Amino acid sequence: MKSFNVKSNAKRFAKQLAGKFPGYIVDEPVAVSPGAREWYPHVAAPSKVLAEGIPAEISAAAFVNGRPYTAEAAVSAPAAPATVDIEAEVARVADMTPAEVADASKTNKAKVREARKMTPADMKAAVADLPPTKSTPEEIEARRAARRQRIATEGPKPAKAPKQTKAAKIIELVSRENGATFAELMEGTEWQAHTLRGYIAGTLRKKGHNIVCRKIKGEETRYLIPAAEVVA
Repeated sequence: MKSFNVKSNAKRFAKQLAGKFPGYIVDEPVAVSPGAREWYPHVAAPSKVLAEGIPAEISAAAFVNGRPYTAEAAVSAPAAPATVDIEAEVARVADMTPAEVADASKTNKAKVREARKMTPADMKAAVADLPPTKSTPEEIEARRAARRQRIATEGPKPAKAPKQTKAAKIIELVSRENGATFAELMEGTEWQAHTLRGYIAGTLRKKGHNIVCRKIKGEETRYLIPAAEVVA
C-alpha cells in the first residue's frame, strides 16, 4: 500500500478511488505510524454490503473503515447478537455483593472511556458491522393493518390548529374596539417590556400597521388600530 508524505495528496488519492465506486466515502488519511509525516489513503464503507464487497482497487491501495482490508475479515460473518434474559439478568444483579457492583461499575466506566476514544473511522466501521434492521414485508403490513384498524375505530386524527405568531396575537389584541393595554399585550406575548415596545414601534409599524396610543385621563394607555382601518 502506497503512503504519501503530504496529507492532502493521500486524501486526494482516496477521493479518486471513491469517485470510481459510488457509495464509498473519503475519510481522513491514516498516519503510517505515530509522529510520522506519512499517511495512507482512507476510504469508509458506510454499509455492511459495501464493507463485505470492497473492490480490489480500493483494498490494495487504501485503508477501509480505519484498518487495512483483508479478505478474511470480509468473509467472516459477524456473530449473531446474543439474546438477553432480562429476568435472569435482574436476578444476577440483585445477588451481587457491593464489591462486585463496584468492580462492574469500574469495568463499565472503562468501556465508556474507550468508546470516547473512537475515531470517526472506528464508528463507521462499527456501524458497517451491524446487522440490517429493515422491516420485513410482514411487519410493514402488520403496522399498516393496525393503523387502518385504529382509523376505523377512532377516526382520523384531528388536524392541528396553526400556531399563532406573536405578531398575529398583537394585531388581534390591538384590533379590538378598545384596543389593549400594555400589560395585556405583555401577557399575550409573554415578552419583556423593552422587546414589546421595540417590536410595535419598529417591526409592526414599518410593515404598515398603524398602531396608535390612546391616553384617557385616569385610565391606562391603550394601544389600538383605528376602527376604520380594522374594517378596511
